[in-house]
Amino acid sequence: MSYPGKTITHNHFTLRQSAREAMYDSIYCRALVERFTDTVADNGLRLKPTPIADILRITDARAEEWGEQIEEAFHLWASSKKSHRSRVNTFYQNQRLYQIFTHRDNDMFVRFYYGRDKDLFNPLQIEFIDPNQVRGLDLTSTFANAPTEFDGILRDAAGRETGYKIWNYENGIFRETVVPAIGEKSGRIMMIHGYNPEYAGQGRGFPRLAHALQEFENLTDFSASVIKKAIAQSSFYGAVENEQQAASNPLAGRVAGPVREYGAYPEPASDAQNVSLGADEPVINWSSMPEATIHEPGSVMIGNLKAGDKIKFLQDTSPSASYDKFVEAFCSYLAASVGMPVELLLMKFNANYSASRASLILFWRIANMWRDEMVADFLNPVYEMWLSEEIAAGRIGAPGWSDPRLRAAWLSCQWAGSPMPNIDPLKTANSDKIYVEMGAQTLDDVARNYNGSSGKANRSKNKRQYEELTPPPWDGWTGIPESETKDNDNEEDVVAKNSGEYITVKSPAMDFDFQVKKRKMKKIVNYVDIHGKSKTAEIYEEEIK
Repeated sequence: MSYPGKTITHNHFTLRQSAREAMYDSIYCRALVERFTDTVADNGLRLKPTPIADILRITDARAEEWGEQIEEAFHLWASSKKSHRSRVNTFYQNQRLYQIFTHRDNDMFVRFYYGRDKDLFNPLQIEFIDPNQVRGLDLTSTFANAPTEFDGILRDAAGRETGYKIWNYENGIFRETVVPAIGEKSGRIMMIHGYNPEYAGQGRGFPRLAHALQEFENLTDFSASVIKKAIAQSSFYGAVENEQQAASNPLAGRVAGPVREYGAYPEPASDAQNVSLGADEPVINWSSMPEATIHEPGSVMIGNLKAGDKIKFLQDTSPSASYDKFVEAFCSYLAASVGMPVELLLMKFNANYSASRASLILFWRIANMWRDEMVADFLNPVYEMWLSEEIAAGRIGAPGWSDPRLRAAWLSCQWAGSPMPNIDPLKTANSDKIYVEMGAQTLDDVARNYNGSSGKANRSKNKRQYEELTPPPWDGWTGIPESETKDNDNEEDVVAKNSGEYITVKSPAMDFDFQVKKRKMKKIVNYVDIHGKSKTAEIYEEEIK
């Protein structure tokens, strides 16, 4: 790819095939792809709808309720294999497949189908199209105005993709089918294409591993040669040496003849002349030692050597001791070229907490970028079409859906994946608390970094759940965060606060104020102090709950 002139056109088909071969020939190449897939997709990103209440002119409670309804309905569809046209994977499993395509091919085609099967939760189904099926002349150009038919994708005057030429094998012949990007009548998404370009006019993706194909091959060849040499040397561990024989004529007195005359039981030739005594002794002798006969140390003995014979053990010259260091050093450069710490690639961490955590944080930033890429190119289009079908079926209401701005407000969402692993959760929690106290981050930041959830939604749900809790029998239970309690010497504060409209009430019988929720007239109020003890107070001239 660095050859002069190659920055104009790339044969994406050849590069893709080479990367696929490398992934199955090189364990290091596969490790890179698998590590990205495991970290970015994990077991699938979960939808977290966040409709914008201010733009939609609805209450926050209504937006939250709507989002929870959508989240549950989408999860039913995404966790079912019915979301896949061939019904092989769930939508969460297909996210892993998308990541494999991303880091192996960097050319992802997903076709949308709208089925009519009666057992479908939602008409939307997806299916991956192998990039090899989208055929043109196998070339992708970096010129912005290059002819579009080169790479099998149709584009309009603005360079936007309008259709795809898909080749299928039917009845013994290949047939070309043009699938539009957007349905002409329905306006539905029919097919999407995701890739990460490196040039201004690039129309197809070429593998992210293309720059290291030669290095993967070299590393594989080196590993194979080291292993073969080690196996060969382990097959011959010693030899018999005799310094009394004349080195200039080691075959003196032996019968010359065919190779069959040498070995454990030599046979002199029938026409041999002057056969001397002892000539039937082998010039070269060997004996096999099957491993199956060696059951424990000390079970093999070499004996009955001739005068002057001694055992000389062969020296191990295979680089087994330095092999691991060499491979790790080589892999560190390969991993750095794609933004991955070598510790993650080899799944080999040292005992240093700070260094290991630094590696995780650095790679987590890269993983989040690739999550955003998948969200923009794959997850969001799928969610939009799924929600459109739900609205069309009347199962979900979204007033103003036809307006682009309101549609975007309804579609606002987050995709939460598995959080970054905590090497020491307690240290992480303490550092988050300190950063919040310093004002360096918010509680929303903590929730997002911990499990991808919304801090605002968490607080709202916790507030409601605190109200549902029955005070436990032990002392010290407040039912709400400590920051919302009021401390005094008499410990007579009311600590349970409800959402809604509040009034401050002063009890003539007790010297303290507390808040209650307006609702209806009562003379006696039950409340719980900070120790969980039930108490009462008289209230006058206010509607209270």
